[in-house]
Amino acid sequence: MEKERRKFKRFDAYMSVRYELPNTDGSRGIALSKDLSREGLKINSPTQIPEGSTLDLELDIPDDPKPVRTTGKVVWSQTLRGQDQGYDLGVRFMMMDPVDKFRVLDYAYNHWLETKVNDFTDPEQVSELE
Repeated sequence: MEKERRKFKRFDAYMSVRYELPNTDGSRGIALSKDLSREGLKINSPTQIPEGSTLDLELDIPDDPKPVRTTGKVVWSQTLRGQDQGYDLGVRFMMMDPVDKFRVLDYAYNHWLETKVNDFTDPEQVSELE
């Protein structure tokens, strides 16, 4: 079995993410976050954005009127199979206010609790709930 290389738990807590590659024309869009962690997230883009690029991000937390504005660095990019599926991008948060990071992670954790509380496929989860 392959050893998990990730340092932090990933959450499938979806948020609308507006992104823009500064100082360019057309490298912007709106995506749905996937695999959110304390270090970053995954988004889908219709255009390829090179690894190492810095993005301006605006995350909309559901039921929270104030968006989270931050920057992120594209640490990997993967072409999706199929026609016009775009690219998945791994984005590491660079400069995020600690209060905003707490807001994002609090939403993600609470969403996870609501949707995964009865999912005991991971044995560690059983001991955490007892």
